[in-house]
Order: sequence, then structure tokens, then C-alpha cells
Amino acid sequence: MSETIYKIYLSDHLSSVAIEEKKPIGTYLEEPLFQEEREQLNGLSNDFRKIEYLGVRRLRNEATLPSPIYYTESRKPFLKKELSTFISISHSKHYCALGVSSNELGIDIEEISPRIERIASRFMNSDEEQFIGDQKILDLTKLWTMKEAMFKLNNRTGIEFKTELIIEKKSGFGYTGKMLTESGWKRVKLECFQLEEVVISACSYD
Repeated sequence: MSETIYKIYLSDHLSSVAIEEKKPIGTYLEEPLFQEEREQLNGLSNDFRKIEYLGVRRLRNEATLPSPIYYTESRKPFLKKELSTFISISHSKHYCALGVSSNELGIDIEEISPRIERIASRFMNSDEEQFIGDQKILDLTKLWTMKEAMFKLNNRTGIEFKTELIIEKKSGFGYTGKMLTESGWKRVKLECFQLEEVVISACSYD
């Protein structure tokens, strides 16, 4: 993947996901930060955590969002309320991603690896086996990232991935599903993309 920021526009044309390969920490030292973010950065214990932190702020700056990134008690990110803009953040070993939308969303990014087979039984139910074809590793990774995106949108603790986050069918270039929230079952729509060695998924309420 190129070192430049890669941006995906979702089907509603109001949402986007920006992805960038993580770089050495020296690359980010001049990145503009809000004062409270400088203080948070100084409190991080190692360069890996700092790279994750600064990579997402670079994506925030590229999106020209004039707000620090705040977090709820459950670590869900948000911006100043007056912006009426929702965000979601994801990291993999080598990449960081920032989703931006006028509606609530969740995103996830994962690098494609055979390790996904080890945990497939924890998140895939029998009905979802229909989505697994000849490219098993890729298809499992897609299913996992979609469920992770649903989880981030839901933000409810104790979610059972196998029975409470459900992918129901493929619809055009996306998928539809449902998830159990604190207020009951809700319908969701999902989009899933492969960019070379990574898979990115985004989820929003239908």
C-alpha cells in the first residue's frame, strides 16, 4: 500500500474511511496537536503507543476536523458536539484508520493472516458459513472485521459475537445484518473492502 493516505467513500457519500501505514515516530513529531493532546501524548509509555496516537491525529488533521479526539468511559472516540460529526478509530499492526460520518458508525481494519482460522469458531455462527468461499482466510477476515465494526458501533459491554452480532446477507456491494443493543435488536448495513494486505469494514444503522 502507498505511504500516502488512502480514502474510501462509503455508499451514502457522507461517510469516509482514511487509512495510512504507520511510520517511524520521527515522522509525526511536527504534527499539529491540541494542548490536551500534547499532554496525553507525553503520558504514553512507549513509541508504539505514540505512533498509534499520532497516526490517528494525522488522519484527523487531514480531514480538517477542528476538534480534539475525546473518549467516553468505554473508550469510544468522539468530537465536539457542535461539529455534528461522528468518528470511529481502528488499528492493525501496521496501519491506522479513521472513519468520519454525519451518522454513527463503527470501523475495523485487520491484516489478512491465517491466524484468523484459530478464532473463527468464536465469532462465526452456522448461518454465516455461507459467506466463506474458496478464499477462506480472506472471507473469515471480512466476517471478523464486519463484526468488529458492529461491536464498535454498538459499544455495549459483554457482547456475544456469535449470537448477538449477526451478518444476514450480502446486498449489492455491501451486507445487511442485525445486532442486539441495550434497547433491543437493531438493523445495520455494512461495507467491506480489501486493500492489498488489509481488510476494512464499516458499519452504520440501517
